[in-house]
Amino acid sequence: MDVTHWVTHPILNHRSPVKHVVFAHRKLSYGGGERVLLEQVAALAGLPVKVTVLFRKEPGRRDIEPELRARNPNLAEVLHLPGAIGAFRWLWKARPDLLVLCNHKGVQRALPWLARFGVRIPCVLTLHEHYERHLRKYRGVRNLVDRWLCTYDFTAAVREHLSAAPCSIIHPLYPRAKVDMVDATARRAARCALRVPEDAAVVGYAGQMDARKATVDVIRFASRLAGQLSGDFHLLLAGREDASYAREIQDALEDEHLVEHCTRTGPLKDLAPAFAALDLYVMTSRNEGFFPIALIEALERGVPVLAPTVGGIGSVLKDGEGGFLLQKPDDRQAVPEALLEAAAARLAPLLADAEAWENQRAKAHGFGTALTRDYDAAAKFREAVAEWL
Repeated sequence: MDVTHWVTHPILNHRSPVKHVVFAHRKLSYGGGERVLLEQVAALAGLPVKVTVLFRKEPGRRDIEPELRARNPNLAEVLHLPGAIGAFRWLWKARPDLLVLCNHKGVQRALPWLARFGVRIPCVLTLHEHYERHLRKYRGVRNLVDRWLCTYDFTAAVREHLSAAPCSIIHPLYPRAKVDMVDATARRAARCALRVPEDAAVVGYAGQMDARKATVDVIRFASRLAGQLSGDFHLLLAGREDASYAREIQDALEDEHLVEHCTRTGPLKDLAPAFAALDLYVMTSRNEGFFPIALIEALERGVPVLAPTVGGIGSVLKDGEGGFLLQKPDDRQAVPEALLEAAAARLAPLLADAEAWENQRAKAHGFGTALTRDYDAAAKFREAVAEWL
């Protein structure tokens, strides 16, 4: 990076009594990480703080920008700034009081150069996963981070792979509007709207579908479960399919002979009917952060879930209490065949027993509703960054 021109020219930097906080993020399209960004920005809305958001990918997709602006009127700019040189120039001139960083490679590459020329910007960095390959991305700035924000407690991994800077544990659990448990009438209406058989055992997935979410493993599980059930069975796959992954989904459906027993909705403006239509929500992600919002959306509606022990899921979800765990041994590979077979054998008798499954629905609703109750993530974030504000 040729920065000589920029550091040899004086820059007038009139400091304002209003603090300036910059959030540097990967993208602004919908996702769990973007929800955390949104809530962090919203947490500063009541403070005399100017906010700027920088992002590096998908410049044409600013899905959460309207909500960012609506929830924090002090948001001054939202800038697509992908590269290291552009980030260096902007930060050199802006000199913010605090940088909240999460997977913005351009900013990460610019920070060591800024430090070399005497510009040290206070930095807190949000970490979503404990996996070494995730933490490894931040080794280049680990000595420039003043505080780590972890979405669940993996302090030991941060100490091992990054630095001894303080860690704040802030679960991304945010206040949610009350959601009623789905009853039989609402379930039938949702199935009718989606053209899903009303009287079948309906299992499936709602959300983004790609290689990381490993939707093919949902299909593999569904096939094994269908083989254990005596009644009608249907698979629902609702949401946007990554273009490069759609062929794999189709191939899996054909291999497992489920093409005629599957509804694929494509992108939906509202996924609520898809959740409502399900008897069981199945997640088979290769890796996740703390606790995916999709699991909360299913649970709070009274839809039991099957999910892998990746990220923070295994530390929160209580096996057999409205949720069931796949003891997945790593964060890179597909769910082993033996786990899918065992889960199908365990769940088939429960699904076939109406009273037992209604009990699981009630437990799911109670757990999903309680999970976000009385947890003030916004206050925890403000506390974590208070010394720079």
